[in-house]
Amino acid sequence: MKLSPKVIMLVLGVLVVSMSLLSIPLYWYSRVALEEELGDQLKRINRIMATTLDQELISMLSVEPGLVSVRQQLEASLAQLAVPGIEGLTLYKQDGTILAQDRQLRQNIAELSPALPNLLSLKNDAEPVVSEIYRLDGDKYVKASAIPVRTNQGSQVILVVWVGANYMAVINQMAGSLLWIMLASFLIAIAMTLVFSRSLIKPVRALSSYARSIQININSEPVELHRTDEFGDLNQSLIDMHRDIQKQEESARQLLAGIAHEIKNPLGGMEIYSGLLSEELSQLPADTKFEEYKSYLEKITEELHHLKRIVQEYLDYARPLKNVIETLSISEIYTDITQILQPELSTHHQRIQLEGDADIQADRSKLQRVFLNLIRNGLEASGEMGQINIQIHDSPGSLGIDFIDTGTGIPKEDRERIFEPYYSTRDRGFGLGLSIVQSIVVELGGTIVVQKSDAEGTVFRMNLPRKGMK
Repeated sequence: MKLSPKVIMLVLGVLVVSMSLLSIPLYWYSRVALEEELGDQLKRINRIMATTLDQELISMLSVEPGLVSVRQQLEASLAQLAVPGIEGLTLYKQDGTILAQDRQLRQNIAELSPALPNLLSLKNDAEPVVSEIYRLDGDKYVKASAIPVRTNQGSQVILVVWVGANYMAVINQMAGSLLWIMLASFLIAIAMTLVFSRSLIKPVRALSSYARSIQININSEPVELHRTDEFGDLNQSLIDMHRDIQKQEESARQLLAGIAHEIKNPLGGMEIYSGLLSEELSQLPADTKFEEYKSYLEKITEELHHLKRIVQEYLDYARPLKNVIETLSISEIYTDITQILQPELSTHHQRIQLEGDADIQADRSKLQRVFLNLIRNGLEASGEMGQINIQIHDSPGSLGIDFIDTGTGIPKEDRERIFEPYYSTRDRGFGLGLSIVQSIVVELGGTIVVQKSDAEGTVFRMNLPRKGMK
């Protein structure tokens, strides 16, 4: 996973967990605290009312529930006790029979009936008990308290007091508010995370791109972030490292060029003398020894040519020529390379074929070098009767060129390293051909990759800008 999604997930996760840890306990603590306080108030009210009511009237009514006058007197007393906040006052027998109740509040009794079994199961001299909070129609909340009332006959009478729990509306509103607060915080966190991640990820991507450009082309331009934080320090360290690598690379190239130059001079002399020796041998009479000496000389000459090619590759790698940009056609480059390779093509019965044509602004000698190295690599991989197809993919902004051989392909473990200097998959190779190719292509502002490689052959795809160098 990329760094940006990780940062976003981390910040959002911390926010959600923090909000949950704060809001959920706050909600439940507030609700429980208010509910306990209301329960204590209910018990106190219940005790006061139980001692205020006329014990004699309650005793008479508990024995004879049909005494209408006694019921009316008790209900009048209950009505006087129904101060604001009281939602219901009822006297019950333990079997659930209603002895008396506040007439103004009786419409709520049916809705509160589920709480009665627990409230009416009290014994004499028991402490008051409270019920849960019940929600009535119209978003109205009530809570009940029950207490036994002593009678002269010892019968069990329960006084149930219902009070409003209006704070529940506020609690529910708070829960809704907390939900909206969490949602708003979530959205704000997303916005802040995007801003934060952008300021964090942008320099990381810039430094990563800079590091890749150094890997592709050691002479790429440095990237300045102009920051004073740790990213600025890292950027400066990367720039210093880049300059050190450039200096080391330049020193290595100079040393390599000097060595190659010193080797090239005696090779030229050896080539001249081998040519003179070949002429002298041709004037001798032919015999068995003559043919043997001639084969020796041909092998020496062949190895000299091979050494000259290697030395020239070192010189090309160590001392890149300046660019001379001109308008070229791919068919011109193809014709020049075909003429150079004609002896090799005839010897090994190999073919080169061009499909399409296009004009491009580039350096002729360097583009020829690219074509020559890629075609030679393909021919060596294809062997006898091999073939190289060059396909042109023309577009307004860039030019794509495919070099398709009929070889056995490049092993998967070698594909990522074939453009590295001195890395070769052949015994007689020195690993500079493709490195020179990539260096020239990058210098011309293009790219080159192994698009495909399997048992049927390899495809090198080169893309060059139509306007030449960057």
